[in-house]
Amino acid sequence: MGRSNRLAAEQSPYLQQHANQPVDWWPWCDDAFAEAERRGCPVLISIGYATCHWCHVMAHESFDDPAIAELLNQHYVCIKVDREERPDVDAFYMDVCQAMTGHGGWPLTVMSDAQRRPFFTGTYFPPESRSGRIGFGELLTRVHHAWVHDRQQIDASAAQIIQTLQQGAEESYRGAMPESVFAAVAEHHRATFDATYGGFRTKPKFPSPHHLLLLFRIGVRNNDTELLRMATSTLDAMRAGGIYDHVGGGIHRYSTDQQWLLPHFEKMLYDQAMTMLAYVEAWQLTGRELYRTTVLDIADYVERNLTSPTGAFLCAQDADSEGVEGKYYVWSYEELRTLLSEEDVQWMAEHFGVCPDGNMHDEATGSPLPANILHIPCTVETEAGELARTILDERWQRIRHTLEDVRRRRIPPLTDDKVLTDWNGLMIGALARAGRTFSAQRLVDLAERAFADVQRCCGGEGGRSWVHRYRNGHRAVPAMLDDHAAIGWASVELYHTTGQASYLHDATWHADEILREFAGETLVMTSARNTDVPVRRKEGFDSAYPCGNSMAAWLLADLGATLNDQRYTDAAHAAVTSYAAMMERMAPGFCMLLCVWDRLMCGTTEIRLCGAPNDPFLIEAGRYLGGLFAPNAVLVWQNSADGNLPQVQVCRNGVCQLPVSTIEELYHLDVTIL
Repeated sequence: MGRSNRLAAEQSPYLQQHANQPVDWWPWCDDAFAEAERRGCPVLISIGYATCHWCHVMAHESFDDPAIAELLNQHYVCIKVDREERPDVDAFYMDVCQAMTGHGGWPLTVMSDAQRRPFFTGTYFPPESRSGRIGFGELLTRVHHAWVHDRQQIDASAAQIIQTLQQGAEESYRGAMPESVFAAVAEHHRATFDATYGGFRTKPKFPSPHHLLLLFRIGVRNNDTELLRMATSTLDAMRAGGIYDHVGGGIHRYSTDQQWLLPHFEKMLYDQAMTMLAYVEAWQLTGRELYRTTVLDIADYVERNLTSPTGAFLCAQDADSEGVEGKYYVWSYEELRTLLSEEDVQWMAEHFGVCPDGNMHDEATGSPLPANILHIPCTVETEAGELARTILDERWQRIRHTLEDVRRRRIPPLTDDKVLTDWNGLMIGALARAGRTFSAQRLVDLAERAFADVQRCCGGEGGRSWVHRYRNGHRAVPAMLDDHAAIGWASVELYHTTGQASYLHDATWHADEILREFAGETLVMTSARNTDVPVRRKEGFDSAYPCGNSMAAWLLADLGATLNDQRYTDAAHAAVTSYAAMMERMAPGFCMLLCVWDRLMCGTTEIRLCGAPNDPFLIEAGRYLGGLFAPNAVLVWQNSADGNLPQVQVCRNGVCQLPVSTIEELYHLDVTIL
C-alpha cells in the first residue's frame, strides 16, 4: 500500500476503497482521457460497485499487487468507475462486453483509446493465467504489445464498435403490440417454473419481483389460479429461504442454488423496494398475515440499516465482512448451543435447517462449510400456513431477539452510503404504497422524510435541478431518465397516499422534464446535455429492477389517469410501443413495461375522494381502498372544507357512479378494473 491516489478525493465509497492502492487511478473525467492522449497510451477502465464480491477479489489479487500496478502505471491511464454512480458509463461498456464476449458482469474490465472508444472488454481476470483463463498481468502485456505494434488494427476495431453501437441506439423497435404478448409471458413462466422449489429456471435465482407483479395482473384478469399460485409460492419460497435474512430482515441479492438456500449476501436498496411491492400486492390478493409482516420486516431493516441520519436511503450493504462473504450472517452449530437452550437448538434444527456440520457449501468448489444459513426447509407443496406458523411462532421471535443482540456485536459489512435518486424513488414509492395498503403511518412518515431529504440533497432549489448521486454534502452527475422516472413515480404514490397536492405538482414536473430532455423516437437514458459518453443509449429491458423507460411509462400512465390528461397517456403508450417489435421475441424481458400496457389496455378507474383528507370517513375510505388489489386504480383527492358531506365516487371511461358517503355504501362500491 502506498500513498493515496486521486480517488481519495472522490465521494463514492467504492472509489475510496481503491484510494490507497499502488495503481495511479483516475476517476471518470475528461482530464483522464486528455492524459491518455498526451501520453499516447490506452486507457484501462475498471467498473464495479462497493458490494460486489468479485470486485473485491480482483482488487486484492491484482490492483493491490505492486508488479501489476507497475504495468498499469507504465503503459495505461487507469480509470475507476462506480457503476451505481455512473450507470450510463457502465451500461455503454456493458453493451460492448456482451456483444464482444457473449456475457457480462462485474468487475467489468475495458480497454479504450483516448476518445473513449473500447477495443477490448472482459470481466474478472485472475492475476496469473489458470484454468484456461488468461491472467491479468499477461493480458496487460499483450494489449500493450498490440497497441505498440498493431495500432492500426486497434483503431479500426474501436471505430467499428462505436459505429455498431450508434446504429443500435438509432434502431427503431416501434410497432404494434402483439395481441398474444400476455399469453407469451404466461407460457414462458409456466415453462420455466420450478415446481419443486418455486421461482423460475434452476439457478441462480433472482427475486425478480416485477415478473411477479405482472403475473398477478394476468392471473387475476384471466382467473388463472395456477399462475397466481406460481407467483405466491415463489414469494413463500423466497421468504423461507436463505436469500431472506431471517434475523435482521431484508432480502439478499440472489440465490446461487435452486433451493434459495445459499445467497450472494449483499443487500441492495432496490431489491428491498421491489420485493416490498410484490409482498404488498400478494397481501392484497390473499390477505395472508405472513405477507404483511414481511413488508413490515423489510421496512424495519431499511429504516435500521439503510437510512441516513437525515432520512434519505443508502445504496447497499456489502456481502463481505472481515474479508469473508456472509460471515456476518451465518451461525456455527456450537455458537447456537452457547446462546440457546438445548430445546431451542433442537427446535432450530427442525424448523430452520441448522445442523452440527453446517448446511453451507463453497459456491465454486461445492465443498461443505461448517456454518449454517438460517432457512426454513420447504417446497412448493409446503402449506403456506405452516410457513407462517414457523415465522410468527413466539419461540422464534424470542430466539430471533437473542440472535439479533449477538449479531449487533459482530463486525458489520460495509454500508455504501451514496444517495441515489432513482433507487430512493423506488423505495419511497414502495413505502408510500405499503403505508396506504396497511394504514401504517410509520411507513408513510419514513417515505415522506426520505422524499424531503432527497429533494433537499439532490433536487437543488425548489427541487428543480436534480442530480443522480449525493454523498457527504457533495452532489455529482446530472439526473438521468431513471432518476426523474423513479422519483416522479414516488411523488405520485405519495400523492395517492396523503392527498397532498404538492406531491402531484412534483410528479408533473418530473414527467415534463422527461418529455423535454429524454424523449425522441424512444426515451433515452441521458440528457443531451450529458456529453461524456460516446453513445446516448436507450434501455427498454428490465434487469434486477425496472429500467428508466418502464418507470417513466408507469409515471406517465398514472398521471394521465389522475389528471385526465391525454398528453401523458399518449406518452406512456409511446414508451411501451417503442419496444413492441422486440416483444414479439422476448416479452418476458419487459415485465414492468407490460404492467403499464395492462393498465393502458384495461383502462383506469378513478376513485375520487372529496372532502378534507383528515375526515374520519375519508381515512376509512383510504384504508379500505388501499387494501384492495386494484393495480389500475388511482386515488384522486378533491380537498374541500365547504361543509358538504365527504364523498367517494368511482369513475371509469368518463362515466361516474353515484357518490357514497357512508361506510356501508363504501364497502359495496364497484371498483372492478380487470
